[in-house]
Amino acid sequence: MFNCIINTHNLRDIHMNGGKCTWSNNQENPTLERLDRVLVSDDWEQEFPLANLRKIPRYMSDHNPLILCTDMDQKKGGRSFCFETSWLKHHDFVPKISEIWTRPVTANSAVVS
Repeated sequence: MFNCIINTHNLRDIHMNGGKCTWSNNQENPTLERLDRVLVSDDWEQEFPLANLRKIPRYMSDHNPLILCTDMDQKKGGRSFCFETSWLKHHDFVPKISEIWTRPVTANSAVVS
């Protein structure tokens, strides 16, 4: 079904800067794979012609985070979103996530809301 969606919408991978692989099994002689991708359509690429995808170093995960920048001329100085592992220890974290994930979702399609 996933491949059908990719083919139906003619999606393709954005070129990734910073290396070829996004996952490692963290062994002495590691297995390296590209598991994480950003897929775009022609329409999306026309809307964001300066988009680029960057792989950044991983610290705690076996996956490299990816940063998708859609406009090279955007104002510098803003901070990127970064998930803080300390949030997991906050007493409101699990209840808030449970609340959000149990909200009903209505959509005409599993792909497009």
